[in-house]
Amino acid sequence: MKVAVEKYRKPDGYATRYWSVWVNEELLAVTLYRKGAQAVARAITHSNSDPHVTILEDSPNPVTTPRKPAAGVATYRTR
Repeated sequence: MKVAVEKYRKPDGYATRYWSVWVNEELLAVTLYRKGAQAVARAITHSNSDPHVTILEDSPNPVTTPRKPAAGVATYRTR
């Protein structure tokens, strides 16, 4: 399986600011950022032995959940 990440070009050849992921010369995904395209390519090339387990590589501790705000504290930003 050949996986390539490169700048996306429209069918008419016009270069865009997007990034594309190609698998066996077939377009798989188009992303806005290069890192996103690389993450997609890495996800399909590094297959997991257990299909029911997801690994969050970007998160230092995937079990951590955000804290609930304390009572009386605004959850939005004011001037």
